[in-house]
Amino acid sequence: MSGLTKASPMAEQKLLNLKVDGRDVQVPAGTSVIKACHDNGIDVPHYCYHENLSVAANCRICLVAIKGQPKLAVACGTPVAEGMEVTTRSKDVDDARKGVMEFLLINHPLDCPECDQAGECRLQNYSYTYGRDKGRFEEEKVVKSKATMGPHVKYWGSRCIVCTRCVRFTDEVSGTQELGVIYRGDRSEIAVFPGKQLDNPLSMNTVDVCPVGALVSADFLFQSRVWYLNAKESMCPDCSIGCNTRVDVDKKNVIKRIVPRKNDQVNKTWMCDEGRLSFPYVAKDRLQKPQIKGQGSTWSQALSAAADTMRKGGRVAIGVSAWATSEAMEEAARLAKATGARLFGYGAPSRDDQVFPGFTISGDRNPNRSGLAKILSIADADASLASIAAEGADTVVLVNNIPYAPVPPALQKLLSAAKAVVVLDFAESALTKAANVAVVLATLTHFESSGSYINGKGLSQSFAPVLDPTTAGRTAAEVLRDLAHSLAPTQAKPADKALRA
Repeated sequence: MSGLTKASPMAEQKLLNLKVDGRDVQVPAGTSVIKACHDNGIDVPHYCYHENLSVAANCRICLVAIKGQPKLAVACGTPVAEGMEVTTRSKDVDDARKGVMEFLLINHPLDCPECDQAGECRLQNYSYTYGRDKGRFEEEKVVKSKATMGPHVKYWGSRCIVCTRCVRFTDEVSGTQELGVIYRGDRSEIAVFPGKQLDNPLSMNTVDVCPVGALVSADFLFQSRVWYLNAKESMCPDCSIGCNTRVDVDKKNVIKRIVPRKNDQVNKTWMCDEGRLSFPYVAKDRLQKPQIKGQGSTWSQALSAAADTMRKGGRVAIGVSAWATSEAMEEAARLAKATGARLFGYGAPSRDDQVFPGFTISGDRNPNRSGLAKILSIADADASLASIAAEGADTVVLVNNIPYAPVPPALQKLLSAAKAVVVLDFAESALTKAANVAVVLATLTHFESSGSYINGKGLSQSFAPVLDPTTAGRTAAEVLRDLAHSLAPTQAKPADKALRA
């Protein structure tokens, strides 16, 4: 799905030879047995293990047999060795895992029907393979506390298997250390340190790493059953990192949640809370169709009016935001070349990077600032905007698509002085309602579009629509291409002449 530019090959590592379930495999020295198995398509069950966290080896479900060793070994805490022979399925291994499952389920409540993790729960999954058909525990279960740990995370203690993934995340990735284990034995549970809240900008990753339903998202709680959701791959446009994501959409074409998707070159398996909660703008103040002087119109009429405005407009400037796709930028470059218009860039205001031990949230709140530099040769968007604002323009064509962002002062000055403005945007705003706006061409949000962005590291990543369009809008690249054809109809291909009404 992701059109990610590949990085240069890693430095050569020493490879070790071993057998797993009779298969010959090669893995780099220092690899754990569980990773060697997973990398070669061999499933080893696990709860506490996470490839981007330190090894705790406390759940014991990943037990495997290693030839020459008298006892079963935990796959997550055992490094591979030359000539090692590993068995991941045997009577001894399965019996040990069944014992672990029985132990973990002794105090676990049977509340799958109301648990948000149902359908995604590893306890459920592994119970089919390693669970008993009837319980032998007849004593009273230990009931643990419930808690609101922070604005986005709630805790069901009785469901917790104390794998400590969440604790290790706040220690090693966010570095904020809000969580710890209290009490002992079967009374152990996760708690927030006194005087603290789980409110760091990465807090919802603790929900992702929880393998059961102990930590749940307060924002997604009881919103939908996961089997009613359509999971689609995408990427986050909220900063220049370009975190790879999975967007869960319900049957009514509504986004219910966004969670990170693994990409070791970009975001590993993490993303910030702000990015995963950023989607409400998709349904807010949307432009349902094109407008001419504030009145709804057909696409043919709007494109003709926009083309007439540009022909009569004298000095024309085309502004492209750093939220535009690379494809839209390419079309803007072609349009500027064909019309002799000047190009400038702009973006949402930046802020300081937020740096954590295992993750960085970029302060550049634009997904494609690198695209401005690479495709439009606009290395400094602010300087290009300031230059055009100082010179002025009679007609401005603006490719916006920035949700919630204030209009930069230099851009406001340029637009106010222009005789006519053509705006490409997906929502109504001060930009689309200004008195000198001649035509508004309705576009689509990131979630309804396809295209690509170039992130801050220079990696180009593609994405596809996760929602069916909720308006008559079109992608900015399509609108710019058809605007160019309206300006020079003789150059249009036959297929491009049939514009949607």
